[in-house]
Amino acid sequence: MQIRRRCRRYLVTRTSIFLLTLFSTISTMILINKYFSNNYHQQQNEIDKIFFIDASDFEDANIKPTKNIYLLHEEFFNTTHLACQYPKLTIDNQDIWKHLQPVTKSKPDCEKATNWVYVDNGTFRLSKQALQKHGAIVCAYRPILRSKDDFSTMEGARLFPVVDKMPLVSDFFRADCRARDGSFYSNIHSGIMFDAGLHMRHIWNPMVKTHLGYNILMFGFDSVSRMTFMRFLPKSYSYLIKDLGSIVMKGYNIVGDGTPAALLPILTGKTERELPEARRGHADAETVDRFPWIWKK
Repeated sequence: MQIRRRCRRYLVTRTSIFLLTLFSTISTMILINKYFSNNYHQQQNEIDKIFFIDASDFEDANIKPTKNIYLLHEEFFNTTHLACQYPKLTIDNQDIWKHLQPVTKSKPDCEKATNWVYVDNGTFRLSKQALQKHGAIVCAYRPILRSKDDFSTMEGARLFPVVDKMPLVSDFFRADCRARDGSFYSNIHSGIMFDAGLHMRHIWNPMVKTHLGYNILMFGFDSVSRMTFMRFLPKSYSYLIKDLGSIVMKGYNIVGDGTPAALLPILTGKTERELPEARRGHADAETVDRFPWIWKK
């Protein structure tokens, strides 16, 4: 009887281990296949994507289209009978450039000493130069954490000693170090702490192409005209047009002074004065949730 029980227990144990191993292997294979399949299809969609772009968006900025761009020329838009004709502007107009002051490339006046500590792929690292110059280094690590709101921080429990290649326990931290030769180092550093839960969540729910939940993004800069944007941010403009297929709203103009006066008409169809009071501190002011936003239509 005892031999039978032992054999039965042995078979049950071995079978359980086999089934558990099989289940884990299949689950892992499914997750890996799902992860790489989503990435492959997303990359393939990006490669096969073709954008239909106004040819003048390239001509105005003096940039050349790529193979995935299909140019729409002037006759496509049939602008002959437009009440408001777009002016022909050029980015290299010298009458404009003489009033502009481009930012010159210059290096910031930083301290000459090399940091003893740096962050590499989510790990705490000690600089080889500092070790060679000062000898053995011992450091304490103080996490800097978010406090009550976005404008206040607090320090976490002090970790001592910390060693080279230790994983970060916070995205921001203060390092206080002392070297064998008596030198002292203290500085604030930042990095990205590894979050296993976040990675698992990404595997189970991979980010899709429309991960932010919208299909239209309006991107603008306050107090920057279209031509100024093309003059001083040529790489950003080229990326928006060639890589994202953005539509440049050449006919858009503000109808008032300030950000609300400029954005409310295009987002609600009404001027700021035509909308209910929403300014903080004013009588009968309410939130802007009741505004007739375009995404509610």
